[in-house]
Amino acid sequence: MSEQAENTAAPRKGVLLAGGAVVVIVLAAIAWFVWPRPAGPLVLKTGSPQHLVTISIDSVRIGSTAIDITVTDRSGATKDHAAVSIQANQPLMGHAGEPVAAMATGPGHFHAAAVPLMMTGPWELRLSIDEHDSIDELAVPIWVGG
Repeated sequence: MSEQAENTAAPRKGVLLAGGAVVVIVLAAIAWFVWPRPAGPLVLKTGSPQHLVTISIDSVRIGSTAIDITVTDRSGATKDHAAVSIQANQPLMGHAGEPVAAMATGPGHFHAAAVPLMMTGPWELRLSIDEHDSIDELAVPIWVGG
């Protein structure tokens, strides 16, 4: 190969590599925007002989997540003077987060800003509803994704 041919081959390789990198970046950006996402928060309903509870979880993925809780009595009347806490437990590995106090946001509505979910797999959310004269405890299973 002549010296002139060798000098023009090196810039062509650089152009091809840069073009390939641009294609990869564009494809990654397209995949990011069209990748399916959950339609909204996960909403779960449960109850006990004393309460009906609705749990809304922002993100069921590894990390801290916000959880909203609505508590009523069995007839649907809101529980205005309750204290609610929530604890995330991973029964297979024996992980248990600290209980998180849910702050009252309105009649019968409570919000826990950061409930830790430390790994993927099956979890159990344990709720404690303290109405000062009785404590009701419920467990709700969830699956945490990656």
